[in-house]
Amino acid sequence: FSSADGDMLIVPQEGTLDIKTEFGQMEVPSGFICVIQRGIQFQVELQEGTTAARGYVCEVFDGHFITPPLGVIGANGLSNLKDFETPTAWYEDKECKWTHYTKVQEQMFSIERGHSPFDVVGWSG
Repeated sequence: FSSADGDMLIVPQEGTLDIKTEFGQMEVPSGFICVIQRGIQFQVELQEGTTAARGYVCEVFDGHFITPPLGVIGANGLSNLKDFETPTAWYEDKECKWTHYTKVQEQMFSIERGHSPFDVVGWSG
């Protein structure tokens, strides 16, 4: 899935989610939040051993989700950058039938592919 309309905020209330993106994998337990930027392809699955999950999804259409300022409590702020995690690098080189759904201007579209959308490998240097 991907959304060209806005960033998505995913907040599991119960259960743990395994989220795959073009940037890698993330484990998102209940009580954590996950932000998927506009246009990024992702897949959400239940973590192995998790039988059910419940939570919230919020999409912002005007601008992007940003880290809030630290405010008057400074380094002890509740949005300290050291508390944010990024995906673990990962890719999937697999030939398989794949249906990709995307949302553009509040309309859903789909496309069939013959390979995983997570076959992106990048490096720095």
